Amino acid sequence: MTASLLSVADRLDLAELPAKFCHFSDYGDYAALADLFTPDVVTELVGIGVYDGIDALVQHARETANWSSGYTWHVVANLWIEPTVSGAAVHYYMLGMFNTAAGERTGVHHTSGRFVDQAIRTTEGWRINRRVFQMDSPKSPPDLR
Repeated sequence: MTASLLSVADRLDLAELPAKFCHFSDYGDYAALADLFTPDVVTELVGIGVYDGIDALVQHARETANWSSGYTWHVVANLWIEPTVSGAAVHYYMLGMFNTAAGERTGVHHTSGRFVDQAIRTTEGWRINRRVFQMDSPKSPPDLR
């Protein structure tokens, strides 16, 4: 079997999912963030843990905002999208997280790594239903004291 083809419109919709994830996480729009995922989304942070469901994913986003004092900016790079034989799509991209608080923490890079997301087409549009993040820098929040 070969993978299904994705239209240009599908690719644009899919490419916006990681960008919207970053924007909604960074600005604390948790209702909009939740809408990017299926209710049963599974998020794995390799070596840290697994978050089952949308409530766990949103709680993790809130905790990240809390330990960064609300000054975390996510940056997506090197995105590519591949269709799957089942009609889903897989995102591959690098994610960097930076602290933009004033003072000595300005511009501090605190996490980077590779995301692999699977998105499925739902009646509401494309939604992420599985994600795996392999970090390549600190696996726990930095001591910002």
